[in-house]
Amino acid sequence: MKLALPFAALLVTVSSIAVAQMPPSTGSSTTPAVPPAGMPGSAPQTATSARTQIEASGYTKIKDLKRKDDGSWQAIATKNDAEVAVSVDTTGNVTQTSR
Repeated sequence: MKLALPFAALLVTVSSIAVAQMPPSTGSSTTPAVPPAGMPGSAPQTATSARTQIEASGYTKIKDLKRKDDGSWQAIATKNDAEVAVSVDTTGNVTQTSR
């Protein structure tokens, strides 16, 4: 019994030293590198995600949605009762363009 307390102290000290010498874990991040499709700041890969981003920017009645060669999207949409041309660039930004 006299050896139990010193033995326990030695065991704690040795295990603490072993843990302190272990390299930090690299782990894997659960944060996506880019926002999910359809979220502001994400590149729209599908017509559905482009439409979602246009709608999130306050436009309605979206029609003639087409993907351009550079990966951006263009469409005709309505905002404030006016029909306008819109574009969704490859980073997901929606802008009103000239028709």
